[in-house]
Amino acid sequence: MAPETYEKILATARRLFVQQGYTATSMRQVAEAAGIGKATIYHHFPDKQAIVMALLQRNITRMEEALQLVRAESHPRRRIQVAAEASVAFLFESADIMQIVRREIPGGRDQMQGGFTKFFQEYMALLADATQRGIEQGIFRPVDPVNTARVLMTMIQGTFAMAYLINERAQTPQQASAALLDIYFQGLDAR
Repeated sequence: MAPETYEKILATARRLFVQQGYTATSMRQVAEAAGIGKATIYHHFPDKQAIVMALLQRNITRMEEALQLVRAESHPRRRIQVAAEASVAFLFESADIMQIVRREIPGGRDQMQGGFTKFFQEYMALLADATQRGIEQGIFRPVDPVNTARVLMTMIQGTFAMAYLINERAQTPQQASAALLDIYFQGLDAR
């Protein structure tokens, strides 16, 4: 029962943090909404910040899982596709908690920045490597691999930002990444 209770606390806290904000959510509210006693929450988490940090750690774990998928793909075009799909999915799943940590947790922005910097450096290197190998194999035309990786990451972030800003998340991460990859790989020029 303990793993189920732990998961229930996290799911309930996430929902409440997103709906009303971290600061406005009390441990009592989490307990009531989860249908458990307040002491049960304190058995699993010493305080509210520990809950939000556990949620953030899940996001970091998902980010690492996405990176592993990208590392594992050796074909240049497929690596880029996997990176786009994994990135869009990660952003759609994680944005709310990342925003809460950045805005409402003292030092949260700094904690996230450290982990994300290393992640994005490796991510960009994997994308640049895929582009370089694709050029060498005749799959892609000669371009600057680092700038090409930067363009892709900008497209991914932009796709997410637009969906988030206009509150229009009708597309699945797969549909969103397919749409941006079509333009990324094919460009706009008629052939």
